[in-house]
Amino acid sequence: MKKYHTLAGSGIHNKSVKNDLLALLYPPRCVCCDRILGVREGGCCSECAARLPWISGPSCMKCGKPVETQEQEYCEDCRRYPHEFDRGAAAFTYTGMMRRSVYRMKHENRRDYLSFYAEAMVHALAGELMRWRPEVIIPVPMHPRKRRRRGYNQSELLAEHISRLTGIPMRKDLLRCVKLTSSQKLLDRKARMQNLKGSIEASENFPKLRSVLLVDDVYTTGSTMDEMAGVLKRAGAEHVFFVVLCSGKGKKAVCTAENL
Repeated sequence: MKKYHTLAGSGIHNKSVKNDLLALLYPPRCVCCDRILGVREGGCCSECAARLPWISGPSCMKCGKPVETQEQEYCEDCRRYPHEFDRGAAAFTYTGMMRRSVYRMKHENRRDYLSFYAEAMVHALAGELMRWRPEVIIPVPMHPRKRRRRGYNQSELLAEHISRLTGIPMRKDLLRCVKLTSSQKLLDRKARMQNLKGSIEASENFPKLRSVLLVDDVYTTGSTMDEMAGVLKRAGAEHVFFVVLCSGKGKKAVCTAENL
C-alpha cells in the first residue's frame, strides 16, 4: 500500500512538472487580443474582459439575439421566419473582437480558446438549464472531409467541455453529416437552407428523447439549427434547444465603434 501511494504521488508530481513546463513553453494567451496572460487572468486579459460583447440585456425569446427592448420579444428574423428549434441562447454578439477570436480558433488551430468559450456558453445557459432540462448534448456534426482538413470539429470539442461543466452527457453518434456543403458565408437565408438540405442524418437507433441541447460556435440566420432540429424531431426528439458562443447582433447596436 505504501508503495502504491509513493508511485501515485510521484505520478501526480510528474504531471504537475509537465504542466508547468508546458505553461512555460506555451503560455496561455488572451482569446481576444492573443497577448500572454498574467497570473491572475483566466482566458481573457483584464483589458479585453472589460470590452467583451456579452449578451446581457433584452434578447429574442426564440433565438437569443439581442433586441432593443424586452417588450419587443422577438428579433426581426424570428418574427419573419418560423423555426424548427424551440429556443436558443448565446454568450456574445458576433462582432469585431469575437469574430477575430473565432477566426483564429477555426483557421489557426487555437483550440486553447475552447475552454474559455465553453465556460462563457455555460454562463449564458445559467438561467435556461433548469427550464430546458436537456437529457443529452449533441454537437453540430462536420463532414469527414472537412474535419480532416481542419483537424477537429470545434462544435464537438465545445460540447465535450460543456458536458464536463454541466454533467449532461454528450452524444456525437446521434447525428452525422452526409453531404459536403459549400460555405454559408455569402449565401442568403433561402440559399443557406437549400445548401444544408439533406446534409444531416440521424442514427438508425435514435433514442426517445424529451429534450436535446445542440452546440455550435456561431448563429446567424438559424438555418443550421433549423436543419438539425428538423432532423432530430423527425427522429423522435420532442424539444430541441441550442447554445452557441456567438450570435449575430441583429438590429441592436450593442458594441462600440472599435468593436464592430
